[in-house]
Parts: sequence; C-alpha cells; structure tokens
Amino acid sequence: MNALTILQSYLDEVGAAVLRGDWNEYEARVCLPFQLVTHTANLTVTTQGDLRAGFDAFVQTLRSQQVTDYIRLAEAAIQLDEALISGRYATHLMVHAHRILPPFRSEITLRLEGNRWRAASITNALANSRWPLLMPSVTDTPDGKGSGQ
Repeated sequence: MNALTILQSYLDEVGAAVLRGDWNEYEARVCLPFQLVTHTANLTVTTQGDLRAGFDAFVQTLRSQQVTDYIRLAEAAIQLDEALISGRYATHLMVHAHRILPPFRSEITLRLEGNRWRAASITNALANSRWPLLMPSVTDTPDGKGSGQ
C-alpha cells in the first residue's frame, strides 16, 4: 500500500470512530505523547486521561452541532521510512449537505507501532489554543479568504 492510501484509510477509520464516539478505536490510533500545533499554540497531550477528555469534548461538540459527515481527504503523503508517514489533508465538517465552517488543511505524522498506524502529531491553522478542542475556528489567511479557501 502506498503512503497516500495508508493516510486516507487512517483518516477514514478515525473519522468514523469519532462520529460513532468509539473511544477504543480512537485511542488505538493516537500515540502518546501527541503533539498538536495550531495557529495560536503548541499543545502536548501526555496522558490517556487528557486524550480521553479531548476525545469526549470533540465528540460532544460535533454532536451538539449535529455534524453528520466528518470528511478528511488526503491530498499528499510521503513515506519517510518504514515506520513514518507525513501527509496533508483537508477537513470538511458537514450537516447533511451544508458546511458548518470552511474546509481547513492539516498536516499529520503517522507512526507505525506494531501493525497499526497512529497519529504522533497534527498541525493546522485552527485558532484553538487549549485541549480539549472545542468547535474548530478557522483562521483567516493574509488574503482574507480563510485557511480553507
């Protein structure tokens, strides 16, 4: 399997787990410590308890916004070695056919641990500066169109 296919499969599986509220599947797909770099902060999640709090808060946020589709589309990926993949993807949060915020791009590093790819870090232009994340807020780019435009 090539790096782009691995990344897309990972994104699909984790996105589905989040929408289902499946903590076990999500937890099995994230390395600790996990690094999140946003527009305003560098956050490190070091404990399973903190990871769980972030997961629960994000799931609740998506449910309160009635998100029906959490779509993340891989745009590029490179296999750096046999156990590391770096890639870029776009996130779309939808309520049926309606966007609830502009799409935004992220970069992710996946690490192969045993036989499972796990996220070690994510970088994006969200304006969240704390863990757990609440509803994403996309920052504006210098051209004023937003990072997802």
